Amino acid sequence: MTVAGLARLPAEWTLAGGIRVGSTGWAQGDLAGEGPAVERRRGLVVDLPWTVLKQVHGARVVVVDRPGGAVGEEADAAVTAVPAAALAVLTADCAPVALASPEGVMGITHAGWKGLRAGVIAATVQAMRRMGATRVEAVLGPCIHSCCYTFGEDDLVAVESRLGHQVRASDRSGRTALDLPAGIRSALHAAGAVMVGESDSCTACGEGFWSWRADGTSRRQATVVWRP
Repeated sequence: MTVAGLARLPAEWTLAGGIRVGSTGWAQGDLAGEGPAVERRRGLVVDLPWTVLKQVHGARVVVVDRPGGAVGEEADAAVTAVPAAALAVLTADCAPVALASPEGVMGITHAGWKGLRAGVIAATVQAMRRMGATRVEAVLGPCIHSCCYTFGEDDLVAVESRLGHQVRASDRSGRTALDLPAGIRSALHAAGAVMVGESDSCTACGEGFWSWRADGTSRRQATVVWRP
């Protein structure tokens, strides 16, 4: 396996079991869609078969039993203990969360506010534990932050009732906002996972990331987890 251009990624980590995580940005190109150009760009990030899901803002977790398995399934998280697999989520404001255990079990989660409310983080950690994971480490890739995430009161109350008052924040203009990273931290803590890394980049106002909230783009960055 070769990993080309990894040093240019905006964020990267090494977790338990030697499991690697990388998050992309503009420099790696649009990683959504299909076709040879997209496959080539993905291969330049991690040259392994990618599992990319059809993300639906829910809490379903799929088990990947072979490299490149479960591609296109409707789910927002994937877990595997298979070597040479690369699990990925595509985001443009939602939170990408990668998880790993010393036993080599790894997972990836696409967590927007609806998925957080539905319990996608807990479901991913539980699926990893069923596969033999003990200590579960997690990192949060680039996502939208409260400075840019103006949020309706009714929806905020729904998230707050599940994850706690720390998710309530204000945007840069003082309006009610959701603190998505705080929600991720709360959900991981409740699931018994340990957060060991976090990108401080806001996709909506930071440099080098696509943001649906900022400009309605259909382009996506990726967060990928794999075991070399």
